[in-house]
Amino acid sequence: MNKLFKTTLIAIACIGYTFIAQAQKIIKEGTVTYAVEYDLPPDQQSMAAMLPAEFVVTFKGDLSKFNMDMGMYSTSVIYNNATKESLSLTEVPMQNKKIAVKMSKEQSDKMQQMQAGGEKDFDITATTESKKIGGYNCIKYALTEKSSGDKSEVWATTEIEIPSNSLTSTVKGIKGVPLEFSNDARGMKSKMTFKSIKEDAVVDINMTVPDGFETMKFEDLLSQMGG
Repeated sequence: MNKLFKTTLIAIACIGYTFIAQAQKIIKEGTVTYAVEYDLPPDQQSMAAMLPAEFVVTFKGDLSKFNMDMGMYSTSVIYNNATKESLSLTEVPMQNKKIAVKMSKEQSDKMQQMQAGGEKDFDITATTESKKIGGYNCIKYALTEKSSGDKSEVWATTEIEIPSNSLTSTVKGIKGVPLEFSNDARGMKSKMTFKSIKEDAVVDINMTVPDGFETMKFEDLLSQMGG
């Protein structure tokens, strides 16, 4: 290989790497919105009308906040992507209750396992399939649960980088930001699909329990859930 040809290859590689680096946009503060579809078991069909059609997450640095209003109660989950800790804030106006539950990384993992029906291990394969979601190029990841053989898929993009939040933190073992993925919380299956992202100023998010909230221990929460 002559020197000129070798130098040309190196230059092309460097240009290609620079293009990839510039193509990925890092967004440190803003709002991301997901459309939500539900697949409910027969005994939960009556809840369909109460469930939100989209999820909105605000984020700033490593912290994100996800709000879900169910009518009779509302819940906000604040997630720290650096420490993997979370803070759940639930308000039940009819009962005049405000409950806060702080969870460490280990406790958050345990909660996810309980909601999913136990700890699950997946074989994850990056496929050659691609499509655009919300204007971003995505690659399909095929997931197979090792013990049951159940299959699912995740579509992720490397064109943007945002902090993981309480929704996307359940998706592990893939490269990039998941823009289409599913969740199964004790039989309540939901599919999240990215709608939009706005890079705008966000009011400071913190892990401090607000005034008026009663703090519940994680162990007491598990006891109420039958765990």
